[in-house]
Amino acid sequence: MENSLSRNIFSYTFIIPKTKCRRGVAPVIATLLLVAISTIGGSMVFAYSQDSFSTAQISDSSNVELIKIIGFDAKDVDKLSLHDGNEILAKNCCGIADGKKNFDERIAIYLQNDSIQPVVISELRFAGEVYSFTPASKIGEYNKIGNGHKPHPGEYIIVNDHIGGKNYETVQDNYAVIQPGEIVTILLDLDRNIGMFHDSQVKITTTNGNSFVSTLVTGQDNL
Repeated sequence: MENSLSRNIFSYTFIIPKTKCRRGVAPVIATLLLVAISTIGGSMVFAYSQDSFSTAQISDSSNVELIKIIGFDAKDVDKLSLHDGNEILAKNCCGIADGKKNFDERIAIYLQNDSIQPVVISELRFAGEVYSFTPASKIGEYNKIGNGHKPHPGEYIIVNDHIGGKNYETVQDNYAVIQPGEIVTILLDLDRNIGMFHDSQVKITTTNGNSFVSTLVTGQDNL
């Protein structure tokens, strides 16, 4: 009796029920699935956002402006180069190179409007000084010199193009406008002496409140 009970206890003690083993998705496959889902979802969000941004720009295109300085001529020479390769006096009177960039000497800045609409300059700063736009119907050329020609010190004009012979097309309106896709020369007449090989900042602000900044070096050019 005693031995029988011991055998029964021993039997029950070492009986371990079998459990069912289920295999899950391999970790590598699961990772790949998560990456694929994330990629597809991210692409959809990007495409939707890109379309939204494009629509916003088109619907409010009046504030989307892109102008850039594509070159300049600030050398101490008798004649400066315009954006189209033609020349103009480097000084309001006489244009004599003397190794300095002094009061009443000029700097040519080439500006391009890549916007889809005209851009109007509300303020132009050069080397910390504000220069005023002035309409011009005549400008000093190599055979047209004198104090009556524009720009005067502290002013700038916009030269659109050389139209042959002694004639230049300039902006004659009362505001400094640059048409879409147009490349022009900002002809600026210094209102103070500036040292040679001096870094000077150009800051252009438009009537829409956008500002564009670049740096040029007096005594050098970037044609």
